[in-house]
Amino acid sequence: MQKAIPLIDQIRRFAALPANDQWLLLRAAGAVAFVRIMLWAFPFRWVCARVRSQEVALTPREGTSAARMAWAVTVASRRIPAASCLTQALTLQWMMARAGHSARLCIGVDKSPAQGFEAHAWVEAGGEILLGSHGDVNRFVPILSLPGDQS
Repeated sequence: MQKAIPLIDQIRRFAALPANDQWLLLRAAGAVAFVRIMLWAFPFRWVCARVRSQEVALTPREGTSAARMAWAVTVASRRIPAASCLTQALTLQWMMARAGHSARLCIGVDKSPAQGFEAHAWVEAGGEILLGSHGDVNRFVPILSLPGDQS
C-alpha cells in the first residue's frame, strides 16, 4: 500500500513537471473523469461506441508518445474515484486514437478457486502492453478485443 502524499507535495510535483506533461496530465484527468461518468450513466456498448468514434475533442498535443499517454492516464486515474482498469483502458485507447496511434483494448476474465471470478482490461500497441500490465495478464482469457481506429 502506498503512503499518502500531502497535497502540497503533490502540487509541487505537478508544478515541477514540464509544461507539456502538465497539459497532458490535465487532459488525461478530464478524459478519465469523462469516461468514468459515461460508464456510470450509459451502457458499455454505447460508451464504447462513443469513445471509439472520437466524438468529443479532448485531444493530447501533437507528438505525444503512446507511453507518455499511458503514464498520464495512470497518474490521473489515481485522483478519479472508481477509475477502474476498464475506465483507464477506454481512456487511453481514445487518447491514442485522437493522437494518431493505433491501440487495441483487451478485456479478459479469470476464475480461480482462491480469487473467484475476475475481469481485467488492458491496452496493447505494437505487441506491448501499455496499460494494465500489473500482475500476470496471461492468466486472463481474452473475451473481447477492440481495435483502435486511427484519426
